[in-house]
Amino acid sequence: MRKLQKNLEKPKINAKDIEIIKILEEEGRIPITELAERVKLSHETVRYKLNKLTKSGIIEKFIVRINKKKLGYNICAVIMLSTWNYTKEEWEEFLNYLIKHKNVTSVEKITGDYDLKIGLWAKNTEEFDFISHAIKTKFSKIIKDWQTFIFTKQYKWKELPF
Repeated sequence: MRKLQKNLEKPKINAKDIEIIKILEEEGRIPITELAERVKLSHETVRYKLNKLTKSGIIEKFIVRINKKKLGYNICAVIMLSTWNYTKEEWEEFLNYLIKHKNVTSVEKITGDYDLKIGLWAKNTEEFDFISHAIKTKFSKIIKDWQTFIFTKQYKWKELPF
């Protein structure tokens, strides 16, 4: 029980932690010595803070942000789905299919008029049509409503609201 309570506790961070996070969001590969210089702390302190932020789960992982269009993926779509009644097994099969699909980049449970938000990248409209048709056909018993949004331009992307 104590471990569960500890996991629910909000980790304590301060202004320097936020400053470090902001810099890492823009420059994930910045050397610790340069990061320390910019936040005016010793590199040992910055290393300690990074370890603390990682162990507490605030920093989940360090990743690369990829320009998918340069790799030929020109269609970025979000699909909003609402679902019908389904068995636990049908739902798990549906989720596993989406999670394992190479073109699906996110699957998120949501509230409101829709139940799921799916992020998907495709090289062109033909590939997008093929993928979406395959999902709709294979899981027609589960999918009640389907709304597609294709992104044409991104003006801003951030991880954090600060």
